[in-house]
Amino acid sequence: MYYRLSLYSLLLVFTAGLTGCGGTTVAESLPDTAPVSGVVTLNGNPIMSATVTFVPMGTTKGIECVGVTDESGKYTLQQIRGAAGAPPGEYRVVINYFLKADGTPIKIDGSEPPANLGADEALPPMYSSFTDSKLTAKVTEAGGEFPFELKAK
Repeated sequence: MYYRLSLYSLLLVFTAGLTGCGGTTVAESLPDTAPVSGVVTLNGNPIMSATVTFVPMGTTKGIECVGVTDESGKYTLQQIRGAAGAPPGEYRVVINYFLKADGTPIKIDGSEPPANLGADEALPPMYSSFTDSKLTAKVTEAGGEFPFELKAK
């Protein structure tokens, strides 16, 4: 009898524990964001189809925020799984710019990885590496414009 009661209690606790899992959506659990945009240039010229990623540093809450540059080099950030913009805080900024062998940029549409398209990173690691990028940004509660003027050979 005691064994049956203990097993029943364990099952009840386990079932109750499961009901508490997964009650919120990812978007609800992410911090509030501020609008963030800017222009990326390379040697003074706007670059199209570059990916701009803001990676949270230190105590900054949230997840990576990403934007893709248009033909004028303009990007607007969006959380990977969430709202437009970026939460206030400090970020390492990573900019990737993939070119095909003929020198044309690839179209960033998520349909296929750049390596499968015969594309190579055109920017040096000081801009394009998630571990070595020297670019940073501090987003305030008001958000803002963050231009990046890159130089490369």
